[in-house]
Amino acid sequence: MSSSLDTLCDAVTSPLVASLLETHPNDLAVSRSWPFRESWWEWAKGSSDGTDRWRQILEYSQLDSEARALGKEWDIPVELRDLIDQLTSLSLPRDVIPINAVDPFELSTRGMSPKKAHEVHQSVAYISNLLSSLNLDVPAVRIVDVGAGQGYLTRALRSHLGTTHLLALDSSEIQTRGAERWQERTGLVGSITQKTIHITPQTLSDSVDEWIQSSKVPSSGEPVPVLFVALHACGSLTPDILRAFFMQQTRVGHAWWKPLGVIAIGCCYNLLASRDFPLSTHLTCRPERLSLPISAFHLAAQMPSQWMRSPESRADAELALRKVVWRAIIGSRFSANVESDSIDGQPDGTGDRPVMRRLGRLSNAVYTDWETFVRAASDRLGAVFECGPLTGYENGLISELEVLHVLRCIAGPMVESLFIVDRRTWVQEQLVGLVDVQVAVVNLFDQGTGSGRNVALVVSPQGPRPNR
Repeated sequence: MSSSLDTLCDAVTSPLVASLLETHPNDLAVSRSWPFRESWWEWAKGSSDGTDRWRQILEYSQLDSEARALGKEWDIPVELRDLIDQLTSLSLPRDVIPINAVDPFELSTRGMSPKKAHEVHQSVAYISNLLSSLNLDVPAVRIVDVGAGQGYLTRALRSHLGTTHLLALDSSEIQTRGAERWQERTGLVGSITQKTIHITPQTLSDSVDEWIQSSKVPSSGEPVPVLFVALHACGSLTPDILRAFFMQQTRVGHAWWKPLGVIAIGCCYNLLASRDFPLSTHLTCRPERLSLPISAFHLAAQMPSQWMRSPESRADAELALRKVVWRAIIGSRFSANVESDSIDGQPDGTGDRPVMRRLGRLSNAVYTDWETFVRAASDRLGAVFECGPLTGYENGLISELEVLHVLRCIAGPMVESLFIVDRRTWVQEQLVGLVDVQVAVVNLFDQGTGSGRNVALVVSPQGPRPNR
C-alpha cells in the first residue's frame, strides 16, 4: 500500500505531470514554459492523415498496454506515449463489480434519472449483501444516510431491507423538505427520520445519539449497530463521516450505539477542506509536504475513458473541448491588447484569468461555429474581434490546446486514485489495534451510466473482499 501511494505521489509531482496540472489552455494561449518549447511538443500543432492530434492521444490512452505494444505504429512522440503510459498504469481500475443480490428486488425509479436509479439499485443490493454476510438481523440495523438529498436511497433501503430505523441527514433544508414530500407520497411517513444539520464529525455523532435515544433501544442495553452510508459524499464529507466512526469506536463510558461500518462514495474534490488532503501519516510525514495546484482537484473528476462510448457522449466531449479551446483563443486575442491580463493570471492551473471571468458562461448554441462565437464574445467583452477565419497560427495553437486539455483530463483519474489511496491508507492507520475491522475500495457504480465517481470506501467488520 505504501509503495503504491509513494509511486502515485512521485508521479503527480514529477516535472512533466506537474507542468500539465499547472498549465491551463488559457495560460498556454498567452505564454509558454517548459515543456511547451521542446521540439517534441511541436507534434501537437499538426494532424496525421486528417486525424486530430487530440483524437490520436485519446485513442492511445484507451488501449491496454498489450494493445499499445502490438498495435499499429503510433505517430505520437515517445515522450507523450511514455507520459500516457504512466498516467493510465497508475490509475485505479474502474470496472464495476458484479453484484448478485441475495434477495433480488425491483426498484421503483419514480422521480429518478437512469443514473440515479442505477446508483440506488447498486447501493441497496450491496448493502443488503453486506449485512446478510455479517449474519445480522437486517431490519434491526440502524442506517444513517449522510447527505441524503431527496432521499431516494433512504426510501429504497426502507422498502427493500424492511428496516424502520433510518436517519436521513442533509445540510440543505430545501433537500430535506423535498425528501419529506417524497416520503409522504410513498406512504413511508414515520419510518424515516429527516433532519437538517451542518454536518461535522461532532454534529453527526450527536445527531445519531439523539436519534437512538429517542427510539426504542433494545432491553438488553447493548449498543445498537449503526451503518453510515453516503451515496455522494461531497468534499470533506467522507473524511468527516470516518472521523465520526473513529470517535465512536474510542468513546469512553456507556454508548447507545456502535458504528457497524461506512460505505461512502466521495465526490467534488474541489470542495475539500485543506486539512483533508493529504490525510495519511504516510504522506503528511514526507520530507516535502505534498501540495497540488487547485486544478488537480477539478481534474480528478474527469473520465475521458467514457467520452467515446456513444454518439451522444462523443458530441458532449467535442463540445466541451471546443468551449475550452475557443475561449482560450479569444483570451489570447484579448490579451494581445490588454497587457495586464497575462500578469493577473492565476498560477493554479484553473485558467481563471480576468478576461474569462468577464466572458462568463455562454450558451451551447454560441459554439456552433467560430464566427458566431466571436460575435458573442465581442458583445460580452465589449471588444471588437475580427470575425473572419482563424489564422494559420491560431489553427496550430488550437491543436496544441486540444492536446494539452486532453492530456490534463487523462491525468485526472490518476489524481483521483491518489486521493482514494491516501484515504484508504489513512483509514488503515486509524484501524490499527481494532480487531476484525477492514477497509476496502469497491467500484460500486458503472461509469458508463454517467456515474463518474464510482468508487466506494467501505469500512466493515468482515465485509466483501476488495475488488483490487
